[in-house]
Amino acid sequence: MNIKMLVAAGLISSVIGAPVMAADALTAPQKKEVEQVVHDYLVNNPEVLVEVSQALQQKQQQSMQEQATSAISKNAPQLFSEKLAVNGNPNGSVTMVEFFDYQCIHCKKMKPIVNELVKKDKNLRVIYKEFPIFGKNSEVASKAALAAAMQGKYMAMHNALLTQEKKLDEASIMAAAKSAGLDMSKLKKDMNSDTVKQALDANRKLAESMNLMGTPAFIVASTPKGKFNANIKPAFIPGAASEEALQSLISKAGK
Repeated sequence: MNIKMLVAAGLISSVIGAPVMAADALTAPQKKEVEQVVHDYLVNNPEVLVEVSQALQQKQQQSMQEQATSAISKNAPQLFSEKLAVNGNPNGSVTMVEFFDYQCIHCKKMKPIVNELVKKDKNLRVIYKEFPIFGKNSEVASKAALAAAMQGKYMAMHNALLTQEKKLDEASIMAAAKSAGLDMSKLKKDMNSDTVKQALDANRKLAESMNLMGTPAFIVASTPKGKFNANIKPAFIPGAASEEALQSLISKAGK
């Protein structure tokens, strides 16, 4: 307890003329007097509220990280065994998983950052988890990207979709596919394949198991020879992050 909180406790004690008692032990006038003292103290020292808020936020973040760590370990086989949507070193000693949606503004902003991380680190594997949460057009885009992966052109389609300036719809998605040099007949057929459907269903179930609330979401983990290493605590980042922050987590996982 810091000095300000000690002062507050002292003020309360002085009001009731004894050590701080349980609320049930106070009379109505005493409760009212204590409430007024606390009110006045907080009004005159509003920074205490900031400290309390920060402490609560830190506690919530710690709890979220602990829950995420448990969920990552539990779902490791599904998280780190992607075959279609992969970039970088397929056997990378560090793996970064990204859950994203092609219509997510923050996901678009993260594209050059993620690409730069892959470019700089030859031991980094990036696994993309298509997680279309912004409606039908997002789902069509994800189907097209996974179908492109079946032609060995996932990253070409992925980048084309994330750099698409027009609002995503079927026409702009097909235009992106043409710009990526895809076989359009095969693409349309594969978009409705069991392979693509099962991949998206698996990603949704995985996101639900991870309690993901939005995109982007990143996981950085140690994966020697492409296998999850539970001895090194993985990191969970619920939202966008700077290149420096992600690189720091990647370096830590690599050690």
